[in-house]
Amino acid sequence: MKQAIIFTLTFQVLGILNLLISILFDLNFADVSIPLGVVCVGFAHSFTGGTSPYMRQSDMETRGETGIRMPFMNKAARTSFIFFGSLAYFLFALILTLFFYREYFIG
Repeated sequence: MKQAIIFTLTFQVLGILNLLISILFDLNFADVSIPLGVVCVGFAHSFTGGTSPYMRQSDMETRGETGIRMPFMNKAARTSFIFFGSLAYFLFALILTLFFYREYFIG
């Protein structure tokens, strides 16, 4: 249940952020959605991914202070629902953009 709430909340926050950016800079919603989706997927993967340099630094600091080696967790176990929500938003934005500009792509 908690994962579904995090996933939905991530999707909604990105949608609201996209709307605010498009209103603030007087841009089309579909034009802003793909770059925002790519940036958010990158940030989510950087901060929550299994091989993240930020996570590795935290593990090394703990090891340096205590002398205890932190067990390495599998990458799939450390992937967050924030990442999946951002990825779903990116895919939604891609489909929305293809639908919005379908006449351009068709010919």
